[in-house]
Amino acid sequence: MRRLLIAIGAMLASLAAAPAAHAQLSENGGPVSYSANNLEYYDGDRRLVLTGDVDIVQNDARLRADKITLYFSQATATQQAHAPIQGLDAGNIQRMLAEGDVYYVRPTQSARGDHADYEVAQDAVTFTGNVVVASEQNVIRGETLVLHIGSHQTTIAPQPGQRVRGVFVPQNQAGQQGQAGQHPTPAPPAGAPH
Repeated sequence: MRRLLIAIGAMLASLAAAPAAHAQLSENGGPVSYSANNLEYYDGDRRLVLTGDVDIVQNDARLRADKITLYFSQATATQQAHAPIQGLDAGNIQRMLAEGDVYYVRPTQSARGDHADYEVAQDAVTFTGNVVVASEQNVIRGETLVLHIGSHQTTIAPQPGQRVRGVFVPQNQAGQQGQAGQHPTPAPPAGAPH
């Protein structure tokens, strides 16, 4: 029991003090906080499993899922030279795997899917399964989504044999949505006579 409490205390300290160069759900960095119904920490694997209404927040970004597994890197030689390190304080978040009703929300964009895999080294979150991305009133649906956090690049792929689908809501020059009752004329299908 004492070892578990020490590990949890070390984990909380490392999440709260994560430097900007590491786990970045938010492009602005900052401490990573979480809440969940259950927590399991596997010291030998440097793996933290959060289950039940999991909510991870960093600055202006939030990742929610039924289950999120966090993987931590080993401490660097410099970190180990300062003091013997045990528990989660031995490294930084390398990867987060989210499963079941996954939602990722940041100020200008939100995404949902069945699964998400956040790789810190790539600064990207990959969503799979029933993916929906919303940005203001625009909505895109597909099977796979890759969000590059820092560069704001989004890539969406459909299921094999299908197409990516979406809706974009144009705005006039004043930044207002078009006049009520006015509907744009849809473009003819590719190859159709004009």
